[in-house]
Amino acid sequence: MNKRKIIYLAAAAVLCISAASCGDKTSSSGSSPAVTAVTTSVTTAAVTETTAAASTTTTAAATEVTTAEEVSDEHLADAVRLFEAISTADMMQAGTGVEIDEEVVKQINIKINGNDFPSNYYLVTDSRFKGLEQVKQFVADHFCGELLEKYKGLYEGDNASFKEVSGSLYLISSGRNGGFEYTGQPEMTESAEDHFTAKVPVNNMGIVESMVVKSVSEDGKWKASTFTIGKHKANER
Repeated sequence: MNKRKIIYLAAAAVLCISAASCGDKTSSSGSSPAVTAVTTSVTTAAVTETTAAASTTTTAAATEVTTAEEVSDEHLADAVRLFEAISTADMMQAGTGVEIDEEVVKQINIKINGNDFPSNYYLVTDSRFKGLEQVKQFVADHFCGELLEKYKGLYEGDNASFKEVSGSLYLISSGRNGGFEYTGQPEMTESAEDHFTAKVPVNNMGIVESMVVKSVSEDGKWKASTFTIGKHKANER
């Protein structure tokens, strides 16, 4: 089994989350460009020259395909990590996906249309997040650009999802479902040394659509900068 297939299988295992099960997946392999046939009306010299040029072109194309596949395979593992991080961040914005103690609750005011409303915040007992600094680090490690601004709401502002009270971390419950139900394998659509784009099928309220994530290399880490689901951008979630 080659490297590409191994990573695709690993990607499928990581991404089949929530209640969804993985469907059958198919893969296809590309073939080298066919050399254009030379008609018999051309001279022998022209035939030789055309065949040689076509052979060179075919070899170069095959090399480009091999290189692209190697880059895509490398970025695919990073794409899997970022798809998972996006789903985790979305769950946390909804007040789920984090271990809490429902018996320890504080009422903290949030602002809605400029007015204060008391909301229930529950004590976080999740070992990943001991305080706001761990939440900030999670966001900084996985997001930049538009998504960094979007997920700053986890720890910043009057209506932050997480709040620290007397040295303890609390999480609000928003009352909505969170996270994304990925239903298949991710696929690279663009890749380069400093950026890549990947997509994965996602169950969006009963309709399977593509989530497309654009990512860049920043501070030595791959970070998701934006995503769309169908025609909807991340901030329309």
